[in-house]
Amino acid sequence: MTDIQVVGRILDSLDLGKDLNEFLPESKGLKTRAVGSFTWRIDNWHELINDKYRSGRYKFDGLEWDLLIFPQGNHSRGVSIYIAPHPDPELISEDYNINDWHVCAQFAIVFSKPEDDAKVQLSNKASHRFTATDKDWGFSNFIELDYLKHYSRNKPSGLLNQGALNITVFVRTIEDSTGVLWHNFLNYDSKKMTGFVGFKNQGATCYLNSLLQSYHFTKLFRNLVYHIPTENENPTDSVALALQRAFYLLQTSNEPLDTTELTKSFGWDTGDAFTQHDVQELNRILMDRLEQRMKGTAVEGKINELFVGKMKSYIKCINVDYESSRVEDYWDIQLNVKDIKNLQQSFEQYIEVELMNGENQYAAQDHGLQDAQKGVVFESFPPVLHLQLKRFEYDFNYDQLIKINDRYEFPESIDLSPYLDSSVSKDTPAEYILHGVLVHSGDISTGHYYAMIQPDAHGSWYRFDDDRVIKATDTQVFEENFGKAKASDEEIQGFTKDDYQNYLLARQTSAYMLVYIRKDMEKSILKEVEQTDVPAHVVSSIDQELEVRQLRRKEMEDMHLYANVHLHTARNFIHTSAHDISPNKRAPEFSPELYTKKEYALEKRVLKSTKLKDLFASFTTDLHIKNPDLVQYWDMTYRLNDTLRVDEKIPDRFLELTIDELMKSKGRTTAFDFYLEEPYFELSYLAELERNESIKFTAMDDQFLSHIEDGVANKVLPSPAIKEDSNSSVMVLLKHFDVQTQTLSGFCHAKLDLWDKVSRITDLLSTLSPELNPDNIYEESNPSEVVQLSSSDELIKSEIKNGDILSFCTNTSNPTTKVPYYPDIPAYYNYLSSRIKLTFTRSADSDEDFVITNDEDRETFSFWLSSKSTYNELTKVISKHAKVKPEYLRLYAVYPSRKFVMNSNSVLTDYLIKNFTKETIPHFEYEVLSIELHQLEHLRSIKFIWLTDSYVHFQCSEFRVPNSSTVREFIEKLQARVGFSDEDKQNILLWTNSSFEFEGILTPNMIFESMKSSLVVFGRVLPEELNVIKQIEVDSGYDDEEIENSDSVNLDSSTLPKSGKIVIVNQYFRELENSHGISFLFVLFPEERFEETRARLHERFGLGRKEFSKIKLGAYFQSEKGATFMPLEDDASTNNLILYEKLNNLDHLCMDHPDRSRAQNTYSDRPMVIKN
Repeated sequence: MTDIQVVGRILDSLDLGKDLNEFLPESKGLKTRAVGSFTWRIDNWHELINDKYRSGRYKFDGLEWDLLIFPQGNHSRGVSIYIAPHPDPELISEDYNINDWHVCAQFAIVFSKPEDDAKVQLSNKASHRFTATDKDWGFSNFIELDYLKHYSRNKPSGLLNQGALNITVFVRTIEDSTGVLWHNFLNYDSKKMTGFVGFKNQGATCYLNSLLQSYHFTKLFRNLVYHIPTENENPTDSVALALQRAFYLLQTSNEPLDTTELTKSFGWDTGDAFTQHDVQELNRILMDRLEQRMKGTAVEGKINELFVGKMKSYIKCINVDYESSRVEDYWDIQLNVKDIKNLQQSFEQYIEVELMNGENQYAAQDHGLQDAQKGVVFESFPPVLHLQLKRFEYDFNYDQLIKINDRYEFPESIDLSPYLDSSVSKDTPAEYILHGVLVHSGDISTGHYYAMIQPDAHGSWYRFDDDRVIKATDTQVFEENFGKAKASDEEIQGFTKDDYQNYLLARQTSAYMLVYIRKDMEKSILKEVEQTDVPAHVVSSIDQELEVRQLRRKEMEDMHLYANVHLHTARNFIHTSAHDISPNKRAPEFSPELYTKKEYALEKRVLKSTKLKDLFASFTTDLHIKNPDLVQYWDMTYRLNDTLRVDEKIPDRFLELTIDELMKSKGRTTAFDFYLEEPYFELSYLAELERNESIKFTAMDDQFLSHIEDGVANKVLPSPAIKEDSNSSVMVLLKHFDVQTQTLSGFCHAKLDLWDKVSRITDLLSTLSPELNPDNIYEESNPSEVVQLSSSDELIKSEIKNGDILSFCTNTSNPTTKVPYYPDIPAYYNYLSSRIKLTFTRSADSDEDFVITNDEDRETFSFWLSSKSTYNELTKVISKHAKVKPEYLRLYAVYPSRKFVMNSNSVLTDYLIKNFTKETIPHFEYEVLSIELHQLEHLRSIKFIWLTDSYVHFQCSEFRVPNSSTVREFIEKLQARVGFSDEDKQNILLWTNSSFEFEGILTPNMIFESMKSSLVVFGRVLPEELNVIKQIEVDSGYDDEEIENSDSVNLDSSTLPKSGKIVIVNQYFRELENSHGISFLFVLFPEERFEETRARLHERFGLGRKEFSKIKLGAYFQSEKGATFMPLEDDASTNNLILYEKLNNLDHLCMDHPDRSRAQNTYSDRPMVIKN
């Protein structure tokens, strides 16, 4: 490479009429290390005819700095100029790494006109991390040539003075306290830079990664996890073991970890890994799972001691000596952020006392209604305190989740003693130090999680961002995670593009979870975990895996030198139980657990330079072949349908070829398959021995093969004749399907002539044994298809060729009890091509009638079955495991988001997703019924909601009753399940809704057969409503039929006693059509003012006073003008209104408010669950 010419002179920096900070303003949060400047004087620009030139060097801050200029531009229209630092040769020591240095610098370059520098100038500034591999930075289009040479009005130009130009440089080097300032992170090594490693992101697991890092650096917790006994467990289904392994790898690995093993231990599939979940939810579920695992061990209860505190909820009367309180455990504290300045204010709000007086007085036991104070205080704070900041909330007005980005400050330390109960000792430690900040950056739909953690007491902070770990400053931990208050429109209009981007980033980046450690326990909680604390089996298993991984890496490096060779023989073929000659790893249905070791071919890894004759000699040794002079080797190939078949015999002339030469001739690169033909196992030879009574065939097994091989070797049996194969000879392999045992297995090979009829095979089999007299023979053409051969056709007509696999079956008159049962070869092959693994567990407790529960009998079992199996076939298999008659089983397909009950007329594929894979097959459950399933399915299913003290909180149940059941009989059934008293039973009102609209009242003598199946039934003890309804039963027929919401029902107010009217209460949001919630009945009393009616409705509805006050009430009724809607505002005139005089029966009271049941999980309705 030609050296770049140096031109001009390096001078002290010129006076440009401005100071350094005007050209190069200081950046907030960055600490200056040194400042320098110099001027490069170019005496004659017009002499610069080469592509590029360099300046002389200027020594500054231990480096030599120079400029590189492209006078004609660097692939641009203007002048290009760059600055570059170089290690100072005088400062380079022997241990200095010339390829591993960096400097962070801000710089400004100023072009000025000599002798008029202060007035005629052009500047630009930038910042960069200079390294050995990225050591120049600047501007590719600093100024266009025309503007450099010639004056232009209103533009810095005409900078040359008789060809001379001054270029002044200002440099400010910056302290790189984190080691990653302006880093591009190419080839960044977290372990080398910080001593820590991160986790790879599986798709949407950054929330999990940040929480795991927080767990890991809560070192006492890590130590507790190490003490869970896991020695004989599998990490893919043991959460505790997978967590131990993850923690140990975080301690020792040099590379980022993959969390797949851990999420598999959770029972998660790919869908779970790509679903953002709530960290608080995961935290609680995982802690609960570990707490369960610690029971009965030396660390039982230790997690609670570390993470669980106690809080007391109380209501204390002001005027009488009465207090109701309840002390509860908590794993974390959820604190409000909205409209709150900082953490201290959140705690103050949390323990804020609510005064219960006026209409909201407290009903104290034995004291009646009393003024009272209601609140929460803390009985204790745990050593490790998790604070959940409520950054996400459901906006009912917009019907969606939103993120609260407001500025919210949290301190490095906090004293929580002011928030403890006054009865707690003043000496109770309550000073906490911040240990971790879990951060969410982004909006509600595209967010990202990472963690800021201080691994050691009073040590440095680090940012754990998936697979990247970097050192962090205090500003990055605190200020940058406080969030940012919303700027006004005027402020935003004044932002530059960079200002606006920085504003958005600051506003959308905020802490959502804080981890504080109690100061008095900081040392013990953060005490280093030693190697001796890690379970020995965890260390040894991971060490072994690392050795295997290194060996595989070495194998990969040497792969071009070696080949994997497989030898298929009669010895493995007779054990094959499925498609192909041996287990085919290419097949989509392949699963190792389906096969035994004896089914696999012999596998060897050999040098590609090995000659075939040497390879075959080694096979003789490996398999102890006793008749090596008689055997023949064939090559094998994968056909277009991915089936592996015998192809061509290897001639003797190939024996001097190397494996590599053979593989290249066959188009193979890494592996090769051979078939060993042993002629003494050939069908016609065996049939001839049987015909001559030289042998007595019993079964094609290992013992029989050994008997034949030994007989030939010892000359007891005649040696088979070795004939030269003709052009019409063909070798096929035979399989035997035993209907009695429902098994498929390899049988032997047969050498035939293409002009032989298919019946030739039948004749040979019958000769070998009369029991082997097949009705039909099928060709195994591919994994999902077998083709029946006509016995009268020649093999050539049937298109039989070398390596084809033909299957035959033997029938028996003996009955079989095998379940499932496949009567012939096509049926069995259909099973083989469609079989899947199903896992069943008995369902947990059910409150449904006709289900027999048994918590002690919930052992999981698995089996393989065709995905095309019918429900009856499935229950027959399960009945063998559950020891229950199949008719009494009800089955469920359990997906993460929903549990599907399986219909008795269904097939298994009805409950598998389209194009399902092994990973997407659901878990299954079964229930044992007290009646047969077909009887249960003919019962009527009733969706029922029992209401106790409100119309807001409820739980849905399902009842099954005969169609002929009456409502009165249903109430008896209901009493047995719910457990209400006989007195309440007399005051129960049942009614129905359809699509959130009131449908009708259920009268005691009604029969369910007359009801629509889509109705939802509600029940509540409502004596007032029931009393009014019973008083009008003469007109309505209460005991005879359902009262429908229609004009045909005679409920004219003139016929009613003055005890009240029944109106329907509807809930909706904004528009009457947008119904939601429960539509119910309500009594209007004569002479009752609306103010009193509203208070009674509030009490009956069951919502808090504050929330109920937000509901807009209205009345919808028929008047002379037709359908009329009347708002019921909270004012004096409305409060004095008597609704009884305004409304008739079955008119409507309307409640306009958002549907609170629609608030969902933060990111997805896919539920969080750890299944193992």
